[in-house]
Amino acid sequence: MSFSTLLLRATETVTPFGLLTGLSGKLMDANMGVLTQALIKGFVKSFNINLDEVANKDLSSYKTFNDFFIRKLRADVRPIAQDCAAISPVDGTVGQSGDIINGRLIQAKGIDYSLRALVGGDLRDTAQFEGGGFATIYLSPSNYHRIHMPIDGSLVKTVHVPGKHFPVGKRNISGMPGLYTANERLVCLFETELGQFAVIMVGAALVGSINTSWAGHIVRRKDVKVSYFDPGQFSFKRGDEIGYFKYGSTVICMWTGNTTELTAGFDRGNKVLFGQQMLI
Repeated sequence: MSFSTLLLRATETVTPFGLLTGLSGKLMDANMGVLTQALIKGFVKSFNINLDEVANKDLSSYKTFNDFFIRKLRADVRPIAQDCAAISPVDGTVGQSGDIINGRLIQAKGIDYSLRALVGGDLRDTAQFEGGGFATIYLSPSNYHRIHMPIDGSLVKTVHVPGKHFPVGKRNISGMPGLYTANERLVCLFETELGQFAVIMVGAALVGSINTSWAGHIVRRKDVKVSYFDPGQFSFKRGDEIGYFKYGSTVICMWTGNTTELTAGFDRGNKVLFGQQMLI
């Protein structure tokens, strides 16, 4: 591990990101009138947000910063690819994609992390994804932050893993080993025509909350919480919304077996859009 990596990890370990995240979440959910409007307008300008894509362009109608941050897009701006096995669930940048080998997900520059740790420690969940594939997609603050179903499927299990709130971004993707197994995350397992399919929502610094369409706001806790669902209780079609982040973070998709492959161009550093082909 290089000195710069050690310094990065030490700095982020002693920084109170959990406290800052909590305070940030309260601030971004507060109706502060003209200050809220100033924050939204400044955000739009700083991150060059394309308001032509937004379903509701009236900035004055958003009462809190997070109301705007989780804005919906016009239905016609993200066409859902049909001639493929699965689509990208979000807008973002590919952090890494590839195969799951010997219980490890290879990230970048020789860095990898444990599949078992990522899914919360259950050996049965670990075993079914061995030999499968994964894609890590980072959402910057400028991205659309709603999360959608990559493939038709029924929710069978969620695992909420408490953790840290280290920043997630380009430098962290390659500079901090074990980042995704250190941060808070919600592992969502679906039964699909490809077998088990995982959509993992990873929290990070300043992420006010992880939210799902079936459970609402995911309350942070100290212990791993596992929830099971009856088959068909929560079923989704590709493209259906399944959750959202309040502020930027990461989504990791995993699938079983080797019956499908990543579409060309779904490589590290490439920008992707919700609805485009991910698996062929």
